[in-house]
Amino acid sequence: MRKSRTGKMNTIICFWEYQPHKGPEPGDEEKVILYKARAEVYDPSKKDLEVLNGKETKKAVTVVIRDTRGSYIPSNKHYVEIEDYRLQGKWNIIDVRNDISENRFITIILGMIDDV
Repeated sequence: MRKSRTGKMNTIICFWEYQPHKGPEPGDEEKVILYKARAEVYDPSKKDLEVLNGKETKKAVTVVIRDTRGSYIPSNKHYVEIEDYRLQGKWNIIDVRNDISENRFITIILGMIDDV
């Protein structure tokens, strides 16, 4: 696992999901923020690219956040926004790796399927 240091976690990311309309209209449209965090964001490693193999992603990044100790559990049903002008758009969570041995960080591979 890539060693992360607090000094590299300088990008704010936001995890969110869609919630059904409150009115009579069908469908999902309301965005609900689930968790905000500081993250280290970098290009996918070879190991991460193997996970992405077969996924139809146009772009991919890997993010590392501090372990949330259960206050938020990343899911592939959630989306991520990265507060960086170079990485704007709706990112899908492709894979989540927990740091089981040290319980310090969570590594998340993100893919962008549609250009926004």
